[in-house]
Amino acid sequence: MKCENFNDIYRKYRGFSINVAHQIIGDEVIAEDISQEVFFHLYEIRETLKFSNEKMIKSLIFTATTNKCKDYFKKSWKKREIYQLDEESYRAVPDERMDPERILFHKEEMKYRKLALEKLRRENPVNYDILMKVKYFEIPPEFVAEEYGITRNNVNNRVLRTKKWMRKEIEKMQKKRL
Repeated sequence: MKCENFNDIYRKYRGFSINVAHQIIGDEVIAEDISQEVFFHLYEIRETLKFSNEKMIKSLIFTATTNKCKDYFKKSWKKREIYQLDEESYRAVPDERMDPERILFHKEEMKYRKLALEKLRRENPVNYDILMKVKYFEIPPEFVAEEYGITRNNVNNRVLRTKKWMRKEIEKMQKKRL
């Protein structure tokens, strides 16, 4: 089957993504949620994908699904909260690492990072796309280099320069706030 658009990719690989997530998580409902998140992110970057390269698409889906599963296990609420069927039986498990100051600092940092990513997306969409693929979707630099027709070193240099630019932007935003 030749995949020509996003709908074809979704129909063909949705089950694959759910199976990968289910093998890692062990819960079918959560696996379906994770698969949905993966395809939502792929939908957002659909213009940058080459649907004709099915090997790369399948690899991208596998990697993105695996990373979403890792993120699921990293979620702090999973470690702190226990839910039962009735709401009154909810209780929070104390976690000495959850200092309120640390939580606020982390939220501020994430806000600035999001703003810097939005600015990068507007001002330099190619470097934004390369950064997202290499760092967030963990696509090997070789694939990204092939897609853009540049060398692997060029991809790595763009990622490093973009991360440095983002740090400076975040610092500027923090200074403006003070």
